[in-house]
Amino acid sequence: MTDRSQRRTLVLFALLSLYIVLQFTWWAILLLRKENEVHQLASQVHSLGGSPGEHGDADRGARMIMGEAVVFLVLLIVLLFLTFRAVKRDLALARTQRNFLLAVTHELRTPIAAIKLQLQTLAREGLRPDQQATLRATAVTEADRLSLLTDKVLMATRADDDVLPLELAMVDVVGTMTGVIDRARTHIARDHHIRLIGPDSLVVNCDEQALRSIADNLVENAAKYAPPGSTVTVSVDDQRDQWRLLVSDEGPGIPSAEQQRIFEKFYRGGSEETRSAKGTGLGLYIVQRLVTRLGGVITVRTGTDKGATFAASFPKR
Repeated sequence: MTDRSQRRTLVLFALLSLYIVLQFTWWAILLLRKENEVHQLASQVHSLGGSPGEHGDADRGARMIMGEAVVFLVLLIVLLFLTFRAVKRDLALARTQRNFLLAVTHELRTPIAAIKLQLQTLAREGLRPDQQATLRATAVTEADRLSLLTDKVLMATRADDDVLPLELAMVDVVGTMTGVIDRARTHIARDHHIRLIGPDSLVVNCDEQALRSIADNLVENAAKYAPPGSTVTVSVDDQRDQWRLLVSDEGPGIPSAEQQRIFEKFYRGGSEETRSAKGTGLGLYIVQRLVTRLGGVITVRTGTDKGATFAASFPKR
């Protein structure tokens, strides 16, 4: 379902809800008018010598009708509001899932097509050894992209099921970040300058694989949105009771309205058909779940001029 169809569905539901409320209000008014006519007839009967109890019964009937109408109207409005919110939530979920499928399809198609092209080229005769080596290296790189995408989907599924096993050990954070940056320079951030700021060494009790995944996804996210040739800065900050991992970029930044939603599963700002940055909407979701699993907190802020900084804070164990 497209965004236009979803908006049309919400508008139609809102109009239908308004129509139901107005219809109920109109029938309540008509019923009160009829009750008022009965009240007037009762008054005439009373003036002609009828029983005075009939007049009191008419007043009590009007109060009962009014009270029941108000209660029913309140319940109706609450029910319509809850239904509207559920429909809106389901439509938003359908939109994010649709965007995810579009993104995954695009992400899969590119490396598969590249691997196919490299293999077809390798099958040609007369290629020099250096050309064959280049083609094989390119095919391996694209296969690594497929492997990373598969790992992301599997890890996101495990995060949903709260199955993220940790193997805690003494880890040199700076050494791990050096390895992350070396890989990023040849894979996910080849068009960017990456620098590392921090002490010579910082040894903490942590899961190295989880830490590497956090840094990989944050650097990849920065490289997606920062312009080519800009600098991505990875910082390790050693404090008394905690240590922090910060990744900063020189991209357009993140609007304040989206700074909480970016950690939701599948969430990506804008439309999938017009978005230029690649991705599946899983990276930051995985980061948030892994940071929480390690007992830390992830935050994001946008600079005064440009860029965004993600800061993951962890307690010292």
